[in-house]
Amino acid sequence: MLKKVIVGAALLASASFATFSNFPVPAAMSGDAKIVADFIVHDKWKGLDLSAKARFVPVQNLELYLKLPFRPISRYDGKNDHKTGMENLTTGVRYQVAPMFAAFLDVTFPTGKEKVSDDGFNFYFGGQFSKDFGAVGLGTEAGLSITTEGDDRKKGPMSLILNAELDPNVSQVVSPYFGITFDILLNDEKTRGKKSAETSGDVGVAPYVGANFKVNQLLSFDACVTFGLGDDDYLIYTSGNKKMTVTWEGSVNFSF
Repeated sequence: MLKKVIVGAALLASASFATFSNFPVPAAMSGDAKIVADFIVHDKWKGLDLSAKARFVPVQNLELYLKLPFRPISRYDGKNDHKTGMENLTTGVRYQVAPMFAAFLDVTFPTGKEKVSDDGFNFYFGGQFSKDFGAVGLGTEAGLSITTEGDDRKKGPMSLILNAELDPNVSQVVSPYFGITFDILLNDEKTRGKKSAETSGDVGVAPYVGANFKVNQLLSFDACVTFGLGDDDYLIYTSGNKKMTVTWEGSVNFSF
């Protein structure tokens, strides 16, 4: 159950940031890099995740993405539970099909420690729609997440992830944003090919609010808070109880 709390809390923490961005692919030969810290609180469990994220656009409309996460702190009921170490590596590609439409594929490899991350591959693919209305930018995403069977012979449920974010254009220095992510489990978990948990139809909801603070064209900072909610069955399956998960995120961003 404790591993489920750890993995489930991480899922709720990252659900609203599955891809690097919901907005159009930047210009060719440009890119971004981020150092991200997520402080996650779920009932008696608290953890700190650090990750390095980067994207690069080698040619017009094509974006390459990399995420390397690490968990240095994990505590349960105030005590070190020793569930720390490298987490699974994610690589991705995104293509701007049209000015308002993009398609993406992310692949997560089971490179992390078993006590921290799932031990199967994860494939996340889908499409995005975005539009700049002048006063506000809208970015949306719809994707299907599929996890393969790992060494533990468990295969998690497929999930449909829906995200929408609004970025009001209020200042050249401070840019607030508001979003919400829905994680809809589409089938049941299986172990050794047989149903081991009834998860079909369970729904998680993760609203978030944050802001970007621009220092100059090359450097900026982000601060964001995400609330991991959902129906009772979803929360019990992903995190072991019905408690809300709260994630405080900060990042240092570099653009080139």
